[in-house]
Amino acid sequence: MGWRSSYRTLGIFTTIILVLFCFLYEETKYGKVIEGLSSSDSVEERHTVVNNLKSEQKIEARDDEPTRPSMGMNTNHQVDATIPMRSWKQRLAFHTYTPESIWPYFYRPFVVLSTFPTVIFCAVQYAFSVAFLTIIITVTSLVFPNPPYNFTSQQVGFMGLGPFVGNLLGAIYGGIFGDWSILYFSRRNKGYYEPEMRLYTLHLPALFMSGGLIMFGVTLDRGMHWIYPSIGGAFFGFGLGCIGDVSLTLVIDSYRNLTGDAFTGVAFLRNVISIGVPFGITPWISNSGLQNMFIECGFISLLVLSLTILIILYGKRSRARLAPQYAAMSKWKSN
Repeated sequence: MGWRSSYRTLGIFTTIILVLFCFLYEETKYGKVIEGLSSSDSVEERHTVVNNLKSEQKIEARDDEPTRPSMGMNTNHQVDATIPMRSWKQRLAFHTYTPESIWPYFYRPFVVLSTFPTVIFCAVQYAFSVAFLTIIITVTSLVFPNPPYNFTSQQVGFMGLGPFVGNLLGAIYGGIFGDWSILYFSRRNKGYYEPEMRLYTLHLPALFMSGGLIMFGVTLDRGMHWIYPSIGGAFFGFGLGCIGDVSLTLVIDSYRNLTGDAFTGVAFLRNVISIGVPFGITPWISNSGLQNMFIECGFISLLVLSLTILIILYGKRSRARLAPQYAAMSKWKSN
């Protein structure tokens, strides 16, 4: 089919997604409507509630069967079935007016990113992991079409199966096994869960990612059978899938009210680092060689992942120290 078919396929799918988005994706912005009561209405409502409660108490007192005292809350929240559903055009509105300013959304992610060590940790882990993935993909497309491999474009594409399978297994390890592990550690902590407990299982993915990078580069530089670089890519993919899931979940568990701003800051730092990687690969290979470049990548990843130890030791302390800032920033959503 040729390499051009991949772009045609992506173009077809993105066009379909765009059409579906335009005609099926409804407006999700919700503007709160605060309905007030006059002082006279609120007084009358309170008198009505009190009278109703007294009447109910009299009826219960006449009942011959013994009853247990109960406590409840009187709420007026009801669904008004007479309100018609918005029209299809209204649900697909391209914009919705809200009185809040859009400017704070430009600087809030940077404030969150520079304030909380856990968010910085997640951004660094995610950024370097994606950068290493970019290096593997770029080197694969540069080396495998040449001797001794002489791969076709289709065969080069199949070399991505190793990292894909490893990433899938890493997501299972970081997701399902990670959830099981925090239950175990919480029981050992007298039933108390701490977000840093998710990092206790990252030692294995850290070794897999670093070892996978070194294995991929060394075997590729020596022209060994293609299965060995593929296995190295699978090891790297395992670490990538797990570390990404655990880091992002750590931010959600630590600063749930600021998740949107935190993820925006994480994505910004990730893209900044990833953009420069393709431009630096060729000079890096020319100066260090393919094998040494991946050995350096392996040790850099090990150094970056060793920051996990600092978060495990001091993450809880930093969350407690920065609790006032977190409480103040949480009010952004309500202002």
